[in-house]
Amino acid sequence: MLTVGRANEGNAAFAHGGWPPAAQIAVDVFLELMRNKRVRPYDIATRCRTRSLTRHVPVGPRREIVRSFDLASPFWPLTIDPYDGLPAGYGIDRNGACIRYTQNPYPLISRADDVTVQRVQFSQGCQNVMRRATRTNPAFICEPLPPWRAVQVVGEYLIDAAVSLSEGRGPIMVEAVPAAQASQTPPERTTVS
Repeated sequence: MLTVGRANEGNAAFAHGGWPPAAQIAVDVFLELMRNKRVRPYDIATRCRTRSLTRHVPVGPRREIVRSFDLASPFWPLTIDPYDGLPAGYGIDRNGACIRYTQNPYPLISRADDVTVQRVQFSQGCQNVMRRATRTNPAFICEPLPPWRAVQVVGEYLIDAAVSLSEGRGPIMVEAVPAAQASQTPPERTTVS
């Protein structure tokens, strides 16, 4: 038998994406349940990158903000919370990645004023998809979570959300995530049961 590191001591290698095997299996079961129950995912999903530049020009706006939108996989929301008045929360996309989503707060057109130029760029097909957004089917910006946070979200919300979504009740309502929990740095030690 070939072992790597301390695999025989209970520290088995993580599955795809740096997740423990139990978390990956739970997500695979969740995806299968959503497909079998025909739960509709949010299909207007994008990723947004923002660049801020200082332009050295003698006259006109000196600051430029460029937002680039790319298509992301449709997702099922696990949680929903009011984040600055817009729907936001955690979800699982069709590829099994755990994400943080927020309704798109940005305009889809370029604009300028005396101080700032805001430009918007779209990947191929993204602009047409985002223009389909309505009040009942909004566009969302999705960010993948780091593996340690994804495992926490799966452990905290996945089972309850799967039951709620499959029964037609929607995602779990939670309060806004405190800044300490939303941190991009992992805690000293994360345990998964």
